[in-house]
Amino acid sequence: MNNEKLSVAALVSAGWSPKDGDPLAEYTGNGPKALIPIAGKPMVAHVVDALAGSRYVDHIIVISLSPEDDVSFSSTVEYVPDAGNILANAEAGMNHVIAHHPDVDAVILCTSDIPTITPAIIDAFIEECMRTDHDLYYSIVERSVMETRFPNSRRSYVHLREGDFAGGDVFLARPSLAMKDRDLWLKVAEARKNALKQVLMVGLLPFLKLITHRLSIAEAEQRASKAFNIKAKAIPFTHAEVGMDVDKPFQLEIVRAELEARSTSTQ
Repeated sequence: MNNEKLSVAALVSAGWSPKDGDPLAEYTGNGPKALIPIAGKPMVAHVVDALAGSRYVDHIIVISLSPEDDVSFSSTVEYVPDAGNILANAEAGMNHVIAHHPDVDAVILCTSDIPTITPAIIDAFIEECMRTDHDLYYSIVERSVMETRFPNSRRSYVHLREGDFAGGDVFLARPSLAMKDRDLWLKVAEARKNALKQVLMVGLLPFLKLITHRLSIAEAEQRASKAFNIKAKAIPFTHAEVGMDVDKPFQLEIVRAELEARSTSTQ
């Protein structure tokens, strides 16, 4: 496919409900994490800026916020109401794309808490994904890439044959992707931050290989594809920003320092 002609819709998941003891509760004022101010604007606005600057993204849909949240975005966005959980939100967003933008070639999904991403990073991820014909692509970041770029991020890693990898918060899906087993997908969504739970869902052998560091990326892809009846592919990505999500106050300070420095350098 000619990348110059690609049309991509972007879904930004901004849903988040503060819970007792949540480390970011004092920063949110019991509101959405996406609205935490960083370098002069809400965190979600930095993500939308990156998507709006992409050469391929034609439509941006923000899930779980509304015009009443009064966020000033740099580009026109569409809104999809919160559907209750991460799976339902992704499904609602995909349904919105299919209903309103049926001609797009792909849908890129990302969370609102990776504000250090840039248009060039979004373009690089889309281009890497579109080299092959899969239903779903998932970004992963090798430990040395992550720790070189963000040495104090304290991410958790999965030990694979090729090395240690952190999960990214950027995905790409074909519009035709169907969620045939919603209960299974819900379990995947709930286990997104727990690699052991994910592997156990696709069988004992992958679990044993994982804990003995013998599971390869290719085998993990094959097992996931078979379990979910889709063609899935992991993308070992060289831009750590896709994995620099904000879950704790020290991570918020990391991205705040990064974005304030960027803002100063462009003035």
